[in-house]
Amino acid sequence: MTNRRSRREPVINLAPLVDIVFLLVIFFMVTSTFITPETGLPVDLPQATSGEARPSGAPEVVVRADGEVFWKGKRVGDDELLVVLRGALASYKPGTVILRADRATPHGRVVHVMDIIRRAGAKRVAIAAVP
Repeated sequence: MTNRRSRREPVINLAPLVDIVFLLVIFFMVTSTFITPETGLPVDLPQATSGEARPSGAPEVVVRADGEVFWKGKRVGDDELLVVLRGALASYKPGTVILRADRATPHGRVVHVMDIIRRAGAKRVAIAAVP
């Protein structure tokens, strides 16, 4: 009688390794912060020392120094702005609109755009500034 032991090949169990990798992926997804992109229009915002955090998902209107109004990077007229804002505010329940106006924009033009935003149904107009 021969005593032969059958040798098994060593096997590395990869299941715990895969579990750890998935846990790391979930951890980094949960702890990461996402920065919402600013509009691509160059606007020289005024400075302020006080303020609140930017509301997430709020519609944004940009007014350049020459008084032109932009919605999502596209130039719009006053009547068109009223229509698109009404549609945007219908799906955005908090009702806040962010107004990014260049510091060189005439005050009268900014007030006129604020009036359009309020007529569209906005509950609040948040004026963007840099700290």
